[in-house]
Amino acid sequence: MFKIDGENFGIEQAYIDALLDDLEEERLIIGLVIEGKRVDDKTLPFIDSETLLKIKRHEIKKWQDIADRIIEWEKPSKNKNRPYIQFHNAGKSITTDYLYSTKIEFKSVGDKMFVHIKGFCDSKFNGKERKTLSLEIETEIDFKWIQIGQHESEEIARNRLKPFLDEENFKYRIANLKLSNGSVEVGRFDLDN
Repeated sequence: MFKIDGENFGIEQAYIDALLDDLEEERLIIGLVIEGKRVDDKTLPFIDSETLLKIKRHEIKKWQDIADRIIEWEKPSKNKNRPYIQFHNAGKSITTDYLYSTKIEFKSVGDKMFVHIKGFCDSKFNGKERKTLSLEIETEIDFKWIQIGQHESEEIARNRLKPFLDEENFKYRIANLKLSNGSVEVGRFDLDN
C-alpha cells in the first residue's frame, strides 16, 4: 500500500540500503527507498532517505534485527545526519519536500521484513501545490547493498563490516565511480541470497 491523500498507488520497488560511515565514528547508516508506479506524466511518487537508522558496533547481527524499531519526528530535519524522509513526485519536473509528523515502524513476519510509514508533507502532487499532504505506506522491503567507500581490499572491507553485520552473508564487489576529475574504485557488499 502506497497511499497519498487517500489515493492508492502501486509500488514498483521498496528496499533499504546502507553506508558504512567512517568519518567521525564508525556507524552503519541505513537508508530507505520506496518507489510508486508511474500513473501519468504528472505522477510518479516515491520517497527516499539516506539516513533513517544509525547502527552502532555490535548493536545487531543481521539486517533483519531492525525489526520492532520505531522512528518518529514532528518537524522535518534538513540535517542529513538526523533521520529524515523526502517525498518526491517525478512528473515533468521533480518536486520534493520533507515528511513531518512522521512515524516509521519496521516489523518482521516470518522471514519477511515490512515497513509502515505515516506522515505528512507540503508538496506539489497531481498538478497542484498541496499543504498537509498525507502519506501512508506499508510494504515488504528488501535489503540491497552496503556502500563501503573507496576500495582498499576485500579483507579490509570485511573487517570493517564485521562489528555491524554477519559479513559472511554478503558478496563483495568493486565498481568504478565516475567523478568529474576521473574515476575511483569503490567497494560494495550485496546480500548473498
